[in-house]
Amino acid sequence: MSISISKTKSLTISKEPIRFKLALNDQPIEQVMSFEYLGIIASSSRNTYDEVKAQVNKAARVSGCLHSTIWKNKCMSITSKARIYRTAVRPILTYAAETRADTSRTKRALRTTEMRTLRAIAGVTLWDRQRSSEIRERCDNMPDVVRWSRGRRREWRQHVERMQDDRLAKAAYKEKPNTTRPLGRPPKRWADSWTSSSQDIE
Repeated sequence: MSISISKTKSLTISKEPIRFKLALNDQPIEQVMSFEYLGIIASSSRNTYDEVKAQVNKAARVSGCLHSTIWKNKCMSITSKARIYRTAVRPILTYAAETRADTSRTKRALRTTEMRTLRAIAGVTLWDRQRSSEIRERCDNMPDVVRWSRGRRREWRQHVERMQDDRLAKAAYKEKPNTTRPLGRPPKRWADSWTSSSQDIE
């Protein structure tokens, strides 16, 4: 197997930028702070907000393209529009949500984008001062995007637990760090996104 040096990048996971020299056949490999792979933005600081923000922008663009033709179409029922949202917009909004830990910022970004679309589907605006629960009920009882993602995350956890012990995902799930934790508040962990302590709506 041959490796392309120009297409290969290296990344170090750390709170503070760390210079890491890696070479292959005496040719240095470029070190980056973040890179995009299969639609996912991996960063050295494990900042999931940039990844969620990129997906939010993509989902907002798709929803904007459907605004005049679908959301404002008076010949279509709200149920049909809600199904189109589930099919065309929400998969973009929640892509790879099973494998990341949500924070308060990412939850707020997801809910804001979803409610903007659901208000367009229901034909209401912020000036109408309707509760989000009422709008979700009108839109075919649309579940909250954060709670829906949390359910998908639990399903992925169960899938990993059924894997063989030699699988890489199972090994990463069972592995425990053997070093001391650095000072400062630890980042939100993936396991904290599906345990009972994360049942709140925030």
